[in-house]
Amino acid sequence: MQKNIFAYVIGLVIGIVLILLAVFVFTGSTTLNGACYGIGAALIALSAGFLIGKSIIKSAETPESLKVQAVEVNDERNIRIRERAGWNTTRIFTPILCFLTLASALIGVELYVTLTACGLVVLLAGLSIGSQIYYDKRL
Repeated sequence: MQKNIFAYVIGLVIGIVLILLAVFVFTGSTTLNGACYGIGAALIALSAGFLIGKSIIKSAETPESLKVQAVEVNDERNIRIRERAGWNTTRIFTPILCFLTLASALIGVELYVTLTACGLVVLLAGLSIGSQIYYDKRL
């Protein structure tokens, strides 16, 4: 756990350094300036959010709540609900992603956007097939 917190503190420091680099060093280069701003802001937001969330969770945790949470995480009913939610999300998301891929190809969007969407469709299909094979062998 301490390694996680240390990594997020390092991420926060790197984000601040990148923002400072964008403000004081890379003032002439708009591409490098924008990249430093974007990556720095993302690192600051993610690291600070994690650290704040961790401190709030740590202050609200009690031994009783940890015990109840452990039981609920391993409860078969909750496991089935999570599995069903994931399956339903994939079932709904697949046709939407296929439609967006086809629409981007037909309306003449840049080729890399269409290829990225197509790659996502292939990745989704591969993950679905791989998960099905894995769980068929496991169960």
